[in-house]
Amino acid sequence: MKYLIAMLFLCIFQIHAQQPNIHTNQINIARDSYGVPHIFAPTDPEVAYGLAWAHSEDDFKTIQTLILTGKGKLATYLGKKGAPVDYVFGLLNTRKVVDQQIKAMDPAFIQLVQGYLMGLEAYAKAHPQEVLNKHVFPIQLEDYIATTMFSVAIFCGVDKTLPKILEGSIPHLPSFTGEGSNAFAIKSNKSATGEPMLVINAHQPIEGATAFYEAHVQSEEGWNILGGLFPGGPLIFHGVTPNLAWAHTVNFQDKIDVYQLHTDKAHPGQYEVDGTWMNLEKRKIKLNIKGIPFPVSKMAFNSIYGPTVKTPKGEYFSIRLPALFDAGALQQWYAMNRSTNFQEFKAALGQNHLPMFNIMYADKQDNIFYISNGKMPYRNADPKYNWASTIPGNTRATLWDTFKPLDALPQYTNPASGYLFNTNHSPFLATSTDENLNPAKFDKYDGYETYHNNRSQRAKELIDSYDKISWEDLKRIKFDRQLPAKILYPYGLDASVLFSLKMTDYPALATIIQGIQQWNHVTDTESVGALYYNIAYYQASKIRTNGSKEPLTEAEALQLCQYVHDFLMKHYGKLDVKLGEFQRLVRGQEDWPQAGMPDVLAAVQTEAWGESKRKMNSGDAYIGFVKFPKDGGLPLIETVNTFGASSLPESKHFADQRAMYQAQQTKRMTLDKAEVLKAAERVYHPE
Repeated sequence: MKYLIAMLFLCIFQIHAQQPNIHTNQINIARDSYGVPHIFAPTDPEVAYGLAWAHSEDDFKTIQTLILTGKGKLATYLGKKGAPVDYVFGLLNTRKVVDQQIKAMDPAFIQLVQGYLMGLEAYAKAHPQEVLNKHVFPIQLEDYIATTMFSVAIFCGVDKTLPKILEGSIPHLPSFTGEGSNAFAIKSNKSATGEPMLVINAHQPIEGATAFYEAHVQSEEGWNILGGLFPGGPLIFHGVTPNLAWAHTVNFQDKIDVYQLHTDKAHPGQYEVDGTWMNLEKRKIKLNIKGIPFPVSKMAFNSIYGPTVKTPKGEYFSIRLPALFDAGALQQWYAMNRSTNFQEFKAALGQNHLPMFNIMYADKQDNIFYISNGKMPYRNADPKYNWASTIPGNTRATLWDTFKPLDALPQYTNPASGYLFNTNHSPFLATSTDENLNPAKFDKYDGYETYHNNRSQRAKELIDSYDKISWEDLKRIKFDRQLPAKILYPYGLDASVLFSLKMTDYPALATIIQGIQQWNHVTDTESVGALYYNIAYYQASKIRTNGSKEPLTEAEALQLCQYVHDFLMKHYGKLDVKLGEFQRLVRGQEDWPQAGMPDVLAAVQTEAWGESKRKMNSGDAYIGFVKFPKDGGLPLIETVNTFGASSLPESKHFADQRAMYQAQQTKRMTLDKAEVLKAAERVYHPE
């Protein structure tokens, strides 16, 4: 999901079809009281042009970093920090797939993207002082779509797999990965008012390349949707139309396979497959790095299995993932945007271009639907191949190239329970116990999740506590900050040992032990117990460097308690410290106490901020509540974003939603053009 664009002079903008006619005087950008852009125009390409212009006004810098990524030129702006990203982009070589597939793409989709690119080009020409460097523009249409493929491949795990292969750390573009999400769909029979409802709740980085931007796009050709998109996106990734709504969450089925090639010193530059030695393809990737006056060349390899890297030990590993086979993800999102009913939405999903993402759906006709979506290959079922581990790259028996149809994926339609939910947990735990799918009926080599996490366990507790769920009940569930009765965390941090230590045996740590044991599992800013557990959570990964999931030993639990004690005494001089003193939400030069923890429903992920605090960097981000009224009118929509519509510190919309977000409140939104224009603070045309 990372998207790019533009060009500086139309004469060098390479396209495959005639550019759309753009009449800027017919494009209206209406900014509401929170600065959210509502784009109105006669045609879809003109709307996309307006979206590009509006988003550039709010975050042109981030969009340009994505343009540079799509050209393998990020290092010309970020220097050495960007070079590994440029190398990985070159290694995956998504441009080659785009060149092969672009002519078969939907002409209407191509026109949409062209309109978007023209909008970016126009903004760059009108604001040359904002262009980062000479490498940003122009960009070819193919480069833009190739970056879409690259972005989805990153979501599918390339950024985690390559460092493991190389036994080191490959830096990647900050905020270039997804963190999770929640989604809930409520059918009329579970709704207190008999109205279907949906929760859109992305857990993403709160700033940067994958922080959600809110927008509303509406053309006279039937495109009308409000929701979230990433910088550089020409359409909405998940949101609500007059007839239906959907939410994405990240899923973790097996989306990537790693193959070890068979090589030896007697056959340099070759690898053996089924008794035949084959030449390893080689390409030089030229890296242009800011501060270095000459290009730096790095070798990239390719085998029949896919992009290949050489480890420091001289071994060769190839990666193979469905995301590198298909350039059509954006095209499918466009079809989803344009859907007007469940049948059309399912037809859009049937394109099978999206290689991942759970999809949670509800509509005005009282349909709810959930699918653990993915582009899943048919893998060899021979038990000698462990698809969850490294696969032998010396036989074509492990070389898959066909994919399963949509109906082979785990999915639910209108369960009798009246609800569906996903919090990045198992698709086999999505509704009432008696209606959950049986994992034994699905291919075990697809690697579907089979577990609960803290959020899913807590959500199930809450949902089952209601006979009928009201609009306000749904908000309480989504905004919940309490861990479940049984805490489910990695690193063996399941709390069993921490909660059973005897204070009398360790008097020096009695305050810490008591604070954890008497904690009510609520992660509000005033909680001392939540602070103790929060510090222990982040320290646990340093104790369990081998990733073991075995329960903590008593010695390890004591080590964590000692660390919490020593940390607080060193930095605060006391043990009576509240979560909000330690955990902060930061925007520009200001910071505020922030509630929440990893894997509560209102999730908060943090990073070190100075020596004594942590600041939120991802988690509960763009949030939307949708209800379809009985009278068949436009849906009721309430949303909130972490900060605001603009990334510019001088803008009044830089953090104007922050207080509302922290108070877990929402703003009312609408798809009604007349209502938007009547209340708009400003309406204008792009240039």
